Amino acid sequence: MTTIAQPKGTWWRPRLARPAWLTGAVRRLRTGWGWLVARSAPLRGIVLSLVRPLRVVTELGWLAACLGVSALVAGILLGWAEAIAIGVIFLVCLAVATLWMIGQVAYAATIEVDATRVKVGDHVLGRLLITNQGRRGLTSTVVELPVGRGAASFLVPPLGAGKNHEQMFTVPTRRRAVITIGPARSVKADPLGLLRRERSWSESVEIFVHPRTVLVDADTTGLLRDIEGVVTRDLSSSDVAFHALRDYVPGDDRRAVHWRSTARTGRLIVRQFEETRKTHLLVVLSLDASEYATEDEFELAISAAGSLVLQASREDRRASLISQAGLVQPRSPGLLLDELCWLESAPGKTALPRLTSAAVTQVPDATVAALISGSLVEPKELARARANVPNEIRTFAIRCDQASDPGFRRVGSMNVLTIAELGDLPKGAGNL
Repeated sequence: MTTIAQPKGTWWRPRLARPAWLTGAVRRLRTGWGWLVARSAPLRGIVLSLVRPLRVVTELGWLAACLGVSALVAGILLGWAEAIAIGVIFLVCLAVATLWMIGQVAYAATIEVDATRVKVGDHVLGRLLITNQGRRGLTSTVVELPVGRGAASFLVPPLGAGKNHEQMFTVPTRRRAVITIGPARSVKADPLGLLRRERSWSESVEIFVHPRTVLVDADTTGLLRDIEGVVTRDLSSSDVAFHALRDYVPGDDRRAVHWRSTARTGRLIVRQFEETRKTHLLVVLSLDASEYATEDEFELAISAAGSLVLQASREDRRASLISQAGLVQPRSPGLLLDELCWLESAPGKTALPRLTSAAVTQVPDATVAALISGSLVEPKELARARANVPNEIRTFAIRCDQASDPGFRRVGSMNVLTIAELGDLPKGAGNL
C-alpha cells in the first residue's frame, strides 16, 4: 500500500480525470497549430523580405508618401487637378529618392586613438581609416562617427578599388565620463531626406576620462603610517603588541615562553599579545543628487574620493570605496579611476546615514572611514552617519561646498572638513 503525502501548507485534493473528448480536442489543436507554423514559414520570409527595404524610409518619407497618395486619390475622386499635381509631385520625389539609393558600398573602417585613458581637460587625437574593399570605385559618401551622445560627419571622397581615406579628429574632454567612439557608419540619403540607409563598418572604442586628483599627505588624513598596524581587542599568541602573561596551554608556540617568569614560578609562562590589524581606509561616497547643489559640486566629491583612495594605494594600504552603486576594491590606481568614470548622481538614492551603515557592514575590518557628501547635507545627517560607525573606527567627513569658504569644524565626535575646490583638500587635511 502506497501512502501519498499531502503538501504542507497547501490545500490538497485529488486531481480530476480529463474527459476523453477534451484530451482529443487539445491534441488536434496542437497538431493544427504546428502545421500552421510550418506552412507559414515561407510566408514569413516573404513578408520580412518586403518589409526590410521599408526601413530606409524616414519619417519625412512616410509623410510624403501619405500626402502624395491622399492627394492623388482625392484629386481623382473629386476631380481636383491641383490635388492630382501635388500627389504626383510627392510620388515623383519618392521615386527619384529610390533611384538615388541604388548601389551598395563595401567599406572597411578602423578607429585609432592615441590614448584610451585621459584626464579631464585633455584632448584625444584619433584617426579614422576608411578602405574601399570592393572591386569597383565608389562615389563620395557621408560617414558618421558617433562620439558620446553626439556624432561627427565626414565626407569621404570617391575611392578607387583598394584605396583608403584617412580622417583625423579630436575629442575634447570637458567632464569626467566614459566616451564611446564609433562604430563608424556610412550614410546614404537623398538630398530631401526622404530615404536614409546606414551601415556600420567598425568596432567602437571606449575612452575613460578620469577625474582630477591631488596628492594628499597620508599622515594628515587618517591613513596611519604604522609599522605594526592598528591594535584591536582581539588576543593572539603571536603578534607585536604585548598584552599580558599567562600559563602555558598545550599547543602554544614555545617561542612565546617567558623564561624569566617560568624560572621564578616553576611553571611554563607564555606571552599573550593583542592582535593588530593593518590600516584599511573606507571611503563612503554619496551619489544622491539631492545632497549636491550643483553638478560641479558632485564632481568635486568624486575627485576628493579618488584622491584619498589613490593616496592609500601609494602607501600600500588597503582601501575600499562604497557608494550607492556598490563596492569598489581597486586592484590598481588605473582601474579605480576607470570605476569612478561610471559613477553618476541621481535623485532618490539611499541617504548618507543608511549608506554608511551598509558600508560598515560590507567592510567590517575598516580602521579609518571617510564620509564624502555635498553642501546640502545637514549637520544632523552627518552626526547620524557617524553614529552608524563603530567607535574604534576613526571617522572624518569631507563636505563639498563651492559656495562657502574652506574650513574645519566639529560635528559631534567627528571632524568635518569643508572644501570649495580640490586644492583645499591637501591644505585642510591637517585638521583631520
